[in-house]
Amino acid sequence: MITLKVGSRCGYCLLHRGYQMIKLSTDDEETRFQAMDALLELMGNDFDSNCVPSVLGAERERLIARITGCVDPYKERKVKENELALSLLPDMEKKMDETLPDEKLRTATKISCLGNVIDYDVPGNNASLEDALMFLDNPLYIDDTDKLKSMIEDDTDLLFLTDNAGEVALDTILVKELGRLGARVTVAVKNGPPALNDALMVDALMVGMDKAADELITTGAEAIGIRLDESPQWFIDRYNNSDLIVAKGMANWETMTENPAPCPTMYVFRTKCEPVARAVGAPENQSIAYLVEKGWKL
Repeated sequence: MITLKVGSRCGYCLLHRGYQMIKLSTDDEETRFQAMDALLELMGNDFDSNCVPSVLGAERERLIARITGCVDPYKERKVKENELALSLLPDMEKKMDETLPDEKLRTATKISCLGNVIDYDVPGNNASLEDALMFLDNPLYIDDTDKLKSMIEDDTDLLFLTDNAGEVALDTILVKELGRLGARVTVAVKNGPPALNDALMVDALMVGMDKAADELITTGAEAIGIRLDESPQWFIDRYNNSDLIVAKGMANWETMTENPAPCPTMYVFRTKCEPVARAVGAPENQSIAYLVEKGWKL
């Protein structure tokens, strides 16, 4: 069975992103050295064949923040990504208006999925949203949108789990379409403090997600992805009692697939690295909308 544990490339990516984060967090070379030394120790102790990339990544973020004192090195970049995505929304909304009703969910999913390119410092990933949207007419490599649509009824309780800042602006289009189809959509953003460029409540409010969704909440946890072992009980209850889940991004895929899906769950993301692409059965740099049944896990 293919599982999503760390592979050899994950080690390179974890260190590369860690170094880039350290550089953004402090200009002091002594502090940078201390942070890198601690990161190498963390990797030496915890990097093994049973480790999940996003779990180790979360520990890396906490370590770097603790040593450098910088809790949000990507703050300015996230604001710029939100602003850029908002500037592109009118064109995306026009695209939706021109789309036939039966194709609207697919188009909204493609728009939302292409927003998932915004992931800083992933080796080999082009994080340019403007470049990504040039491929909007390309098909989803895995396309389970029709299956998802068939499951949506009036007042279906759908939990939408966001990923990154900037991307979250394009997610509003998908959230609105899910609502148009009859779902009651609750959108959950990360609780904070910040982890990489994950969307927080401030980002969701900046892009108007509170107006697109029926309810806007946080995950209640500081972790990258969904970590039920760190989540408060109220969020675990919401998660387990949802009728459907739409989960954005590779970190949610990496962490959520460790446990049986509590309900039919559609993962929407770009395959930005080889280990994730291999696990989902797709080439790299493809758009994925993969629906799994209740109880499924890697």
